[in-house]
Amino acid sequence: METMKPVDFSGGFTRGMRDAVGLPTMVLLGSLTGYGALAHDTGFGIGLAVLSTVLIWGLPGQIVMAEMYAAGADLLAIAVAVGMANMRFFPMAVSLIPTLASVAMPGRLAQAQLMSATSWAYVMRATAPEAPPARLGYHSGFAGTCMSVAALATLAGYLGAAGLPKPLGLALLFINACFLLLLLLDTKGRGAAVAVAVGVAAGIPINIYLPDTGLIVTGIVGGTAGFLVDSHQRRTRANRGPT
Repeated sequence: METMKPVDFSGGFTRGMRDAVGLPTMVLLGSLTGYGALAHDTGFGIGLAVLSTVLIWGLPGQIVMAEMYAAGADLLAIAVAVGMANMRFFPMAVSLIPTLASVAMPGRLAQAQLMSATSWAYVMRATAPEAPPARLGYHSGFAGTCMSVAALATLAGYLGAAGLPKPLGLALLFINACFLLLLLLDTKGRGAAVAVAVGVAAGIPINIYLPDTGLIVTGIVGGTAGFLVDSHQRRTRANRGPT
């Protein structure tokens, strides 16, 4: 028997925390432990390592920061590169924030900062709460739990870096990407699945011919394909009318 979806903030918050404790946090424990070890080997201080997880809150951007820091890049170049790596969160935030309860601008900014690809995918699933106050609570509880676990995992990886073989630490970084692919395929509509499929199919030839900009071009091609599919589905449902 399916559990009734919560309709208020507190019910959504509790549901979000409960959904986060399990596979999402286990994946974060693995991948962010690997990042903590990488940050240690790169030469970050322990405070910077943990703070980068909380403020950047996107593993690709964090890895970019570590690599550029190790290469001796200046602060402005690192900031621009990290911003570009996290640019993918902008359309996610644009689609997510309007579905939450009406909150003031500081609250919207806080939700955007808490949001990750994992929390976005969970909130966009058909099983997530639909009432705006419950969705706000769900995202707050889910994302807040994930961020807390990620910060602790970064700290653990940093402190345990000496005993963690480097190949294992690097392998752990890829756990999160595999998990996110599965989540995206479980979101509402077919757009996410189409975006992933088109991105994978187009990514190899695009990156062969455009090695410097291939990742961005692949994202645009896959994302556009997913957007067009979702738009077509919405128009089709609108033309059919209520059933």
